Amino acid sequence: MKKHRLLLLGLGVVALAALAATGCFITSAQVFAHFDLPNPFTIQSTESPFERVAVDLNTVTEYTDNKDKLKGLADVAIIGKFTNVLGPAGGVEVWITAGETNYDTVEGITTNATKLWGPGSIGATGAVNDITWDESAKLFKAAGKTILINEVKGDGQFTVYIIGTAGEYHIRVDKGGIILVLDAGV
Repeated sequence: MKKHRLLLLGLGVVALAALAATGCFITSAQVFAHFDLPNPFTIQSTESPFERVAVDLNTVTEYTDNKDKLKGLADVAIIGKFTNVLGPAGGVEVWITAGETNYDTVEGITTNATKLWGPGSIGATGAVNDITWDESAKLFKAAGKTILINEVKGDGQFTVYIIGTAGEYHIRVDKGGIILVLDAGV
């Protein structure tokens, strides 16, 4: 039995030496980076119909620690507890622009930004939708996700706009965030 252990240990050392000689080591990882949205925030069609968030991933330690090793974006989610404070059933959408922008109307956003996500549906007054990772994954739009990937791999700065979809709405978002799964490697 002792010979078998020594033989296995010897084979393991030889295999590691061979890998080291050829430079073949597993040198990749996936890193979670969480950017918090303002908590809480409300969007209300008659007063403040959208929330504008200038995202700077350079404020997220997990991002800055791995930015020089960043290979891509493996996955992403927008999460939060969405409550319909007052209004008909509807939804919430997230729009994205590269860099920092400051559109001041919903029309300006939908004309100049790209839809990233949504709509995440919410029932009528009093309804709550706690959007999870799985639900969020289904709501991403290809064009918006492409912009997000480019910004994550670039300078890490972009702007998101969160808007409602029902005619008259008042929606509260608690514990909202953008969670990125970064592919990193040496």
